[in-house]
Amino acid sequence: MAGSLSVSIASSDHRSLTLLLNEQEELIAELNKANEEKAAIITDQNKLIEELKAKLAKYENPHTPSSAQRYKKNSESKNSSRRRGAPKGHRGATRPTPEPDRVVEVTADQCDQCGSTNLEECGVEKQVIEEIPPPPKIEVIQFNRHKYKCQDCEQEFTAKDAECPQKGRFGVNLLVYLIMLKFSLRGVLRRIKDFAFHLNAFDITPKGIQDAILRVGEACKTAYSANIDKVRAATWNYMDETGIRVLGKNYWLWTFRTPNDEVVVVIRPSRGQDVLREIFGGDINGAGVVDGWRAYNIIPVLQRCWAHLIRDVDAFIEQPGGKELSEAIHKKFKALKEFIGKDPPTSMKERKQQKEVWDMEMAKLVEQFSKSEELKKPVTYIRNGLGNWYTCLLYPGMEPTNNLSEQVIREHVLMRKIIGTFRSEEGAEYYQYIASVFATWRLQGKDIYDELKKLLVNELCLR
Repeated sequence: MAGSLSVSIASSDHRSLTLLLNEQEELIAELNKANEEKAAIITDQNKLIEELKAKLAKYENPHTPSSAQRYKKNSESKNSSRRRGAPKGHRGATRPTPEPDRVVEVTADQCDQCGSTNLEECGVEKQVIEEIPPPPKIEVIQFNRHKYKCQDCEQEFTAKDAECPQKGRFGVNLLVYLIMLKFSLRGVLRRIKDFAFHLNAFDITPKGIQDAILRVGEACKTAYSANIDKVRAATWNYMDETGIRVLGKNYWLWTFRTPNDEVVVVIRPSRGQDVLREIFGGDINGAGVVDGWRAYNIIPVLQRCWAHLIRDVDAFIEQPGGKELSEAIHKKFKALKEFIGKDPPTSMKERKQQKEVWDMEMAKLVEQFSKSEELKKPVTYIRNGLGNWYTCLLYPGMEPTNNLSEQVIREHVLMRKIIGTFRSEEGAEYYQYIASVFATWRLQGKDIYDELKKLLVNELCLR
């Protein structure tokens, strides 16, 4: 009896243990399944993070100009005590009140409350406003251009007038007006059409506007060629390039800027050295301030851009040794700026000696960090520019960064965002001519409207 009871208890315990084991196995299976699902979610999230990083890298990377960087690093925003707003000492936006061109006496004949005419004047309240005349309507002018024959040399000719283009139906002022809407306000053709119709009662098609732009572009060719000659003759040039689309295809827009702010814009289907040979006429004798793009190696004397260098180095500041490398580069750049900014300027002998010293120090810096695998990319960037980081010491007035060229190219980046692509090769060609003279006049502090009008009068009316 006792043996039978013992067997029964043992059998019951076995079933309980088996049931518990099965429950544990089911629980483990459920947990494993949940872990697999979580692992799959984590994998998908990591993949998404990498995709977002890749997209962000198009806008935030070492080659993004500081002016175009929209977000600062967390460490900067947390540690910065600077308040947003105008810098200290800013004069504010309030403009001085100008002297009036005319005075209008505003009087009353009756009380504006009861209508009584029994009034006594007791003072004058002065209020100065700024106003523009009503938008002018298009004026249609007929020029009777008389023809003559010289009795001495028998030359036959037609009289010319500064307000009458020898070809076409649009006057100089109207051409300037349309070009200013296109290039200064970055207007698209259909918007320019609407603007001119509603403000000036001028009915013109987008094709008509485009034809006007091409006429002005043709007139700018002479000034454009003169700028190319000045680029070739310059002691140095600031150069840069960016992508542009023509007929939906990938092209490149190049900019060249002289120390005297003459600008040449070039649109070509190439990012190679052939463009540089074309612009410089084969023999390249001057120096160039450039980024690290290898096509510029054809130029015999280079000043590599310190702004690009700093961004490339700072991109690796979180890596082992990255902070030390960043601090060293920032320190060297500060010393360079202080040296070239000395008043009075240092002699050329001192500049040459200082360049030799700093070139050697930069080479030692490369050697110091060359063993770090994590810093291989920025160290290689520095090594590739050895000998070209302090060229500006040999050219008084030369900037150690390529920022002056990036300032020029920024306008075309904005235009690219607006138009998307040039819809003809001819449009891209004539854009070069107009954009070049506009940039030159703007940088030289000239009145673009007046300069363009003088150019058109000379090229279209009097030549």
